Amino acid sequence: MRRVGLGALFFAWLYGVPFLFVVGLVRRVSSPYVPTHTAARAFGATTETLLTTALLLNLALPIAGALLARLARDAYWTRHFAWSPAGVVLIFLVVALAGSLATGPLFSWTPPVGLGAG
Repeated sequence: MRRVGLGALFFAWLYGVPFLFVVGLVRRVSSPYVPTHTAARAFGATTETLLTTALLLNLALPIAGALLARLARDAYWTRHFAWSPAGVVLIFLVVALAGSLATGPLFSWTPPVGLGAG
């Protein structure tokens, strides 16, 4: 059971965090039709929540996995989580690159109201 939990934690970080980033970045660069300012703010808040959650999970999941693998004395998952800091840095660099290529800020952005606005 220990290996299953550590594996789920590892693969949640490996595949779940990039998925959240992709969804957040797609929402960030899309231009959805929102009829009201309140709906635009809600869309922007959801997008910001996705990106912030992905950033926090990118840092927290590998640290938690490494600590739990060490506490469980599981050499297999300890080796896997030992390489995860490189993945954390790589994901942060990719997000930073995407942020530098974006036309606006990735965080704290509210989409324009109405079709074709902005």
